[in-house]
Amino acid sequence: MTLRFIIKNFGKIESADISLSNLVVFVGNNNSGKTLVMQLIYGIRKELYNFLVPVSGIRKSDLNGQLLVRCDREWFTEVESRVNEYLAENKSRIIEDIFGIPISIGEIKVALEGTESKYFVSSISECRNKGVGEQEKEINIDTRQYENGENIESFENKLVGCDGLDEAVNAALQIVWGIILSEKNSSNSGQLFLPASRSGLQLMYKHYFAGETEGNLVVPVKDFLRFLQLYSENGQLDESRRALLEFGEEHLLQGKVFQKGDETFYVEHHGEKAVSLHIASSMIHELTPFVKALHATRRIDWLYCDEVENSLHPLVQGEMARWLIRMVNAGMHVMVSSHSDTMASRLNNLLMLTWLDGRKANYQMLSELGLKAADLLRPNRKADVYEFRNEGRGKTVVEKLEFISHPLMGYDFQLFGDNLDKLYNEAEKITR
Repeated sequence: MTLRFIIKNFGKIESADISLSNLVVFVGNNNSGKTLVMQLIYGIRKELYNFLVPVSGIRKSDLNGQLLVRCDREWFTEVESRVNEYLAENKSRIIEDIFGIPISIGEIKVALEGTESKYFVSSISECRNKGVGEQEKEINIDTRQYENGENIESFENKLVGCDGLDEAVNAALQIVWGIILSEKNSSNSGQLFLPASRSGLQLMYKHYFAGETEGNLVVPVKDFLRFLQLYSENGQLDESRRALLEFGEEHLLQGKVFQKGDETFYVEHHGEKAVSLHIASSMIHELTPFVKALHATRRIDWLYCDEVENSLHPLVQGEMARWLIRMVNAGMHVMVSSHSDTMASRLNNLLMLTWLDGRKANYQMLSELGLKAADLLRPNRKADVYEFRNEGRGKTVVEKLEFISHPLMGYDFQLFGDNLDKLYNEAEKITR
């Protein structure tokens, strides 16, 4: 199930319809609104985590003393309606909470995609947990997600000190809502926005919280600074996160970033001495937040990155594209913006190879290109690309680009194509 955001007349954005697929790529000119939309989506998702979903539309039944609660299309429709009523009534307040200032907005709505074949069943059962001196009531909530009648994922939760089954039903519904928002148990899922200015912000976040700087920051940036302030390394990474870190260290950092106390250090492979982050190269500055997002005790599953190619050599941008695909394959949701034709072209090549691989695996081609199967999106992962186009009058229209498979060319990045044509014609005139 995928959440869509429908935006109309928000600041300079005339219209946008964004699906929160596993990988979302924004391209467009400077000052076209990419960052604005990314921050809006971050802020709305944060707001909706605490939204109390309705009970109406669910189906209850009893099985051997267990209460079963089914959430299907009827409930999804009710939730979508209630959420959009809430957003319509509170849109001005929510926008000001996110951005610190009022910004005009005509409409912000959400839509749930793929509800026809999916549903959830929560099994609620009561047990007694023997505490000190007395028994404490404990509620087990086992939530299962189904697609076309097949159980595709299960989530287990416990409630202690619950006041009856009504409260347990409400808790079960909030668990389902969290899964819809995050596509996993929301209690174990966090989101992080990496601003374009992440390099400088890493050096000043202590001053910000010490009250030595002034000025308002948008919520996603404040959360980024808070993440840096509270950051600690997870000493028990799972295999997928460890593999992602190892890829980044080998192919991008060519070394390791690590935390010691409240200071961050970098050491090159085979290097003898670690250097403090503030004297490391700009590339290391830009890559460090990615490392921390993967290595943090607080698990990050939704990663937003503004201007993902910052300070990266074109060859390193190609490796970053591979890293992003591998993050998505490991279960993360990744949203990035880019001004780089190199980054866009590399991602496009990997997505074209993914399309080809879905029809006929060509491991020889991957080997010749220096790639591996892990660099292609898994079949159950989806990517969407959006181009932000200035339409005059200070307005931007966001267009979803279609993947062109016949003839195979992937995504047609008109913005970059026009610029390359201009440079080619310019060079031709000079050398004529």
